[in-house]
Amino acid sequence: MCSTLKITDVIVRDIRFPTSKDNIGTDAVHIDCDYSATYVSILTEDQNLNGFGLTFTIGKGNDLCCKSVEYFKSFIINRTIDEIEKNILSLWYQITDHSQLRWVGPHKGVVHLATAAFFNAIWDIISKYHHKPLWKYILDLHPEELINKLSFSYIDDVISADDALNIIEEKKKNLPNNLDELDSTLFPAYTTAAGWLGYSDEKMKILVNESLKKGWSHFKMKVGQDIERDIHRCNLIRDIIGNEKKLMVDSNQIWSVQESIDYINELKKFNILFYEEPTSTDDILGFRKIKDAHPDVNLATGEMIQNKIIFKQFIQNKSLDFCQIDSCRLASLNEIIPVLLISSKFDIPVVPHAGGVGLCEYVQHINIVNKFLCTNNNFFLCEYADSCWEHFENPSQIINGCYVTPLQSGYSVKIKDTSLNKFDFNTGEYWN
Repeated sequence: MCSTLKITDVIVRDIRFPTSKDNIGTDAVHIDCDYSATYVSILTEDQNLNGFGLTFTIGKGNDLCCKSVEYFKSFIINRTIDEIEKNILSLWYQITDHSQLRWVGPHKGVVHLATAAFFNAIWDIISKYHHKPLWKYILDLHPEELINKLSFSYIDDVISADDALNIIEEKKKNLPNNLDELDSTLFPAYTTAAGWLGYSDEKMKILVNESLKKGWSHFKMKVGQDIERDIHRCNLIRDIIGNEKKLMVDSNQIWSVQESIDYINELKKFNILFYEEPTSTDDILGFRKIKDAHPDVNLATGEMIQNKIIFKQFIQNKSLDFCQIDSCRLASLNEIIPVLLISSKFDIPVVPHAGGVGLCEYVQHINIVNKFLCTNNNFFLCEYADSCWEHFENPSQIINGCYVTPLQSGYSVKIKDTSLNKFDFNTGEYWN
């Protein structure tokens, strides 16, 4: 490795895939999703070493994230990878607490999504620089070295850096001396791909049956537009998968607190593993009211929780049962791993959100980091939806309903040049 290797440029592209044509991603709120990526490329003096990162959006507004990334470029151009690696937390604070940009946040919204794309690319190039898949790079770090890359601002009243260090040091004791022994790890997943709300009954039945043949045992379906139709669709899926397989539902925040209480009561008979995003994901107290009304059910949320501070409150207030971190909603691993550690301290299972563009590729690394470095909880599950996988050079792999541990160096989201050239919203042949 060359310690003087410098960053020469940062390129950001607005990439959009026309998934709305097939009703992919449709739910009670989002009815015309064109899965999109704010795609960041970090170039170096070595043409064979570049970093790639993205944040996920669903069409309009992706350009706003791209514009935000433009403000970040000067923070790393002409700096060495070694320098960036050693000072990544300081760099993270320079951007998330930028004295002007934070006014249009802070720590939330477009700028925070853009920060995720930027730092995802930084973590990618650092792990490639060390010739390791991201998860292995993280697990190889000395505990104090990792802690010094993580942000505990505004959450140290619940978990301090010392608390986090103790958790990691204890988990490290159980790691094999040779991390290659973890290469064969399979991580359990559930599929959402059969249950989009825009799908007809017939299409849903076909996809559920196909999923069963592929070894899936956990299924999630979208609900929320009409409770009678929700009941009908739950009946349909339960008839196909039987009572042994697990079923989850996701209403994507469309219900009020009282509607959530009422409709959950209607759906209980289907033995639902968890109810995802029943109401606004800013309503910590509302989630708690739903929990109090239905202490026998599990609530899940996280893909729209905007930062680690809100996660802290959800978990401390016992307003959720499953923590669904999103690899692009939070500002990359500097913020994600502290949330994993809070979840560990309160013994909350982490079930990451995935699907979209690149999210499955990201969470396959986060799952391994959480399992072997953070949590002591024995419940392991992660979302999977096979949307847009064909556009990635190294897409996540599934065997019998489980993620296969990635072995290529980096953070796994390099998009094929052919896809970039076709689906670039500004210059691509599809949109122009």
